[in-house]
Formats: sequence, structure tokens, C-alpha cells
Amino acid sequence: MHSFTGRIRSTLALVLLLAATQAQAHFQNFLARIVHIEAHMGGTLIHARLPLASVLLPKDWNPDAALQGVPYVMANNAEDSPDALLLDTRALQRAPQELQARLAQALQLVRPTQQQDANTRPIETAPIISAIRIQPVAERSPFTHLPQIRATLNLPLDISQAPSEMADALVDFRAFYPGTALGELIEIRSSPNEWPDIAARSINIITFYSNDTGSKGQRTCLTSSGVLAQRLGSDSQLEWRLRDSLGSGFHHVIIGLDHVLFMLILILAARHWRGFVRNSLAFTLGHSITLAIGAAGLLGEAPWFIPLIETAIALSILYSGACLLMGLEQRLLAGRVFFIGLLHGLGFAFMLQQASGQAPGDLLLLWFGFNAGIELAQLSIYALALPLLWLLARYWPLPQLPFRTLLATPCLLAALFWSGQRSLDLMGALGWSPV
Repeated sequence: MHSFTGRIRSTLALVLLLAATQAQAHFQNFLARIVHIEAHMGGTLIHARLPLASVLLPKDWNPDAALQGVPYVMANNAEDSPDALLLDTRALQRAPQELQARLAQALQLVRPTQQQDANTRPIETAPIISAIRIQPVAERSPFTHLPQIRATLNLPLDISQAPSEMADALVDFRAFYPGTALGELIEIRSSPNEWPDIAARSINIITFYSNDTGSKGQRTCLTSSGVLAQRLGSDSQLEWRLRDSLGSGFHHVIIGLDHVLFMLILILAARHWRGFVRNSLAFTLGHSITLAIGAAGLLGEAPWFIPLIETAIALSILYSGACLLMGLEQRLLAGRVFFIGLLHGLGFAFMLQQASGQAPGDLLLLWFGFNAGIELAQLSIYALALPLLWLLARYWPLPQLPFRTLLATPCLLAALFWSGQRSLDLMGALGWSPV
């Protein structure tokens, strides 16, 4: 019996560990559309940062198919993975016209027809692409404050620090729409030809600058997740911004497997409902504080900051899983859970860091909506997991193999894998070679 249950435990742990290798962390494989929209010389000027893959990969692209029709991309024969596609910088330097054409279609500005505001159409006139910059995610330049963006994004084509892998590439560009007044616009959309996998996982951060430069609230930051279809203007602005912020917070929890695993550990470690409620509130308080710091734009921008926080998050799950597996649940006190909540909040706060520099009222709305979305996702997970775990505890058929041990083991192994993987990323960001 012991050998049988041991095989069950090992097999399940191995399956979940392999699945965990593809898990997305809060930062890793971070996909964001960051767009600044302002009036300029009677038209509309856009400064945008997009994942390069969202610009180059077509809607019907299949990771297992050939690369025909995908410009500036080469296959990496050393690795069999969609994430290993290489960026052909020589082809890009030799003929950048295809990239310019795709960037002109990457975002769509929408204005109402002359008949009814309810009928809308994208602007058909192609914008003028005057500056392009491609850089790796880990070494990306700041893209928050518009004066700094104007000063640094000024070359027709800058690929001096272009990454070798396309999955690691961001593209910044400037697009000018002459004759399209900013006040006419009601919406901005992502391209309908974008690869659906990228569109579904993207976070949208849109900063809209009103025509009246003397007004106190001239900057408005709007956030959402998934396919970009963001309303502009003042009508129903509060409802749209609150809804989008809430949706972004909910989405971030659902795609963050490390966050979900820690919540599962909290449930498994609870021996009484009072302890569970106490730890849940401590966790919520912790990540709410660091989310507020992120919303205020006070996080560090050093290249090692992101890998450091991700490594610490993985280690926190490793510690919690070890306590659960060794029967030391009493060590998961509210104070320690509060500290872990601070770390997980830093993971979420990176998205809010991109939206810094707004008016205090906007920051409060962004923080409240995003945090409410996180809480809604956590409550949804708790509502689903608690009844299932209660049924397992009541009807578990293998007393020799406690179900808590069976569930805690893959959590611990996943955290161990993440800790090693992210530690290597941290060493690379610090310039330390593991070899």
C-alpha cells in the first residue's frame, strides 16, 4: 500500500511540476500595451510600446507551422519552442518598411460618423511612423513620463540593443495622425489581426492628454486587460475606468499561478475558520499596501528589481509549502502572512507603476479598482476551493496518504522549480554568470 500511494504522489507531483514550468508569473512574459495619446499640430500624436510579437505574428499564426509570412523572424534550431523564435535584425535594418506598415495598423483610432455617435468607424488614413525603437524586456527604458519619452524616442530605427529572441522584444514607436483632431476621438482599439493568444494576455495602459493643457486634470490613465477597446473622452469615464481597473486586477490573479498556489496553501494550512480569516485579512492588507506604493509610482526601476521580487515570491511559497508538508502550519502566523502579502503585492504593483504620474483622484480610483478586482478573484477562488477541500476531508478514501500532503507536494515542487529558475534570472540581471 505504501509503494502504491508513493507512486500516486510522485506521479501527480511530476505532472503538476511539468505544468508549472509553463506558468506565468506576475512579471515573466509580461505583455503590455502602453500608449500615450496627445494633441499635436491639429492632429493626434501617439507614443506606444507594444510586444513586438503582437505586431509581427498574424492572427492565424500556429506555433507548430512554418514561419512563412512572418517578417524579420527566424527559427531557432537549437530549441523547439515558440518562445525561441529569433529576431532577424539584419533583415530589419535592410528593409524596415514592412515593420512600419504593421505599426501603422497596430492601433486603431475611432471616431463617430457624422450621422450618429452610436455608429463608429476606425480612421482609415494611415499614420506617419517617425520613430521606432526595439529593445529587450529586461533592459527597457522608462515609458511613463511623456517628456522623457519625447526626448528619447527620436530615431527612425533604433535597434542597437535589440534582443536575439522575439519573445523578449518590445517595440516603441511614434505615430502621427494629421488632420485627426484629438477631440474627435471616442475610442482606441488594438488591431483585429493580432494573434489571439497575445491579445488575451495583454494589459492595456492608456494615458490620454486632454486638449486643454491648462486644466488641472489634463492626464487620464485608463487600464484594462485583453483585447484593447478603450473609450476616450469624459462621458461615462468614471464607470469605464473603474470597470477596466477591476477587470485588470481580476485577470492578474487568474493568470498568476504562484498567487493561486499560495492561496491554496493558506486554505490547506487552516485548522480553524478563525485562523483562515485572520491570515486572509493579513494577506489582503499586505498586498493592498504595496499596490498603493505601485499606484503612486514609487517602485524601483533597476533591472534587478523585477527578478528579485519574483524570486522572493517563489521562496515565500516554498517556505509556506514546506511548513504545510512538515506539519508546521502554526508557523504561518498572521504577521508572516502579512509580509508574504507585501511581496505578492509588489508583483501586482508593477502594472500600476506603469500608470504613475496621474492626479491623486485617478491614482485612488486605479488602486481601488485594481485591488477590488484582486479581492473578487480571491473570493471566487476561495468559494470554489473551500467546498471541494471540505468534501475531500470528509470522504477521502486513503487514510495512509493525507490529502493535504498530496496537494502540498506539487505546490512545494513548483515553488522549488520557480525559485531556481528565477534565481538564475536574478543573477543574470545582476551581471553574475552561473557558469
